[in-house]
Amino acid sequence: MVSTKQALGAFLLIISCTVAFGTLQFWEGDVMNNINLKVSGQYNPYKEFNEFINDIFFSVFRMSEVSTWAIKTFGAENGYYVQCYLRDLIAGTAVYWITAGVWHFMVYTVMVNELFHKQGRSLPTWETIVDQMCLAQASVFMYAGLPIVSEYIIEHNYTKVYFYVEEIGGWPMYFAYLALYLLFVEFGIYWVHRTLHTNKFLYKYVHGLHHKYNKAVTLTPWCSIAFNPIDGLLQASPYVVGLFLVPVHYYTHVFLLFFSGVWATNIHDAVWADYEPIMGAKYHTVHHTHYHYNFGQFFTLMDWIFGTLRIPDKEKFA
Repeated sequence: MVSTKQALGAFLLIISCTVAFGTLQFWEGDVMNNINLKVSGQYNPYKEFNEFINDIFFSVFRMSEVSTWAIKTFGAENGYYVQCYLRDLIAGTAVYWITAGVWHFMVYTVMVNELFHKQGRSLPTWETIVDQMCLAQASVFMYAGLPIVSEYIIEHNYTKVYFYVEEIGGWPMYFAYLALYLLFVEFGIYWVHRTLHTNKFLYKYVHGLHHKYNKAVTLTPWCSIAFNPIDGLLQASPYVVGLFLVPVHYYTHVFLLFFSGVWATNIHDAVWADYEPIMGAKYHTVHHTHYHYNFGQFFTLMDWIFGTLRIPDKEKFA
């Protein structure tokens, strides 16, 4: 079982890296000339790329009339952001349902004997799963607004986001800045998440809704983004705040926003797997059952530094 989940995690990582590197090479052209035009304000590759994606998206899904309606109703500038919101809403919804659906099939059908029957574990009820589906889908309507906020501040040059690796000195600096950005995101999410627990008002009225799933049997891939939408936006905010502080590639930032939703599916399946120092489901299950431990997102580093890391006991797990 462990090897199966580790293989799934490795596969996910490979796909993620492939997508990230592939997108970095997608929009090149005459790079140095484009950079000069970008610096002089004559070229906005971020908006051009999004308009290109919008054209394809609304055409492929036969929604050209919706795209035209957005422009006619809200004007060229605001209509463009409405298009982006609708696109992200549909894409975010698809990411949630497809990812959780695949996880559900793997965990509760393909591996159900190993993960549940042989271990004497109970399966989550459909009542719990449907509750999570409804809460998550309702929240997606607000989650889809966060990429629009980041899109706006990026396109108006308020951030340190860059479009070409040549702008920051090449690939070595790309990886250095990416590591720094991820470190900031980990730090930010850790403290936002921890504050949502330690502040009684925020826990009662914002974060507590997600923690009604407080036993392993109530944790499923479907509760990945089943939050009060304010909660979800607060925990994702370091991805946007970091743009003002650390140079990060545009495609990498967009990819990470959507990947975080996929990752949330992984850590909510209550399935044990060992891939240290990753903050996998075994750690996050403890977070849901014991509340005051394991606040990190991707890694255990911040919990280790700030004294909130709790190592799960495999004998007592789930």
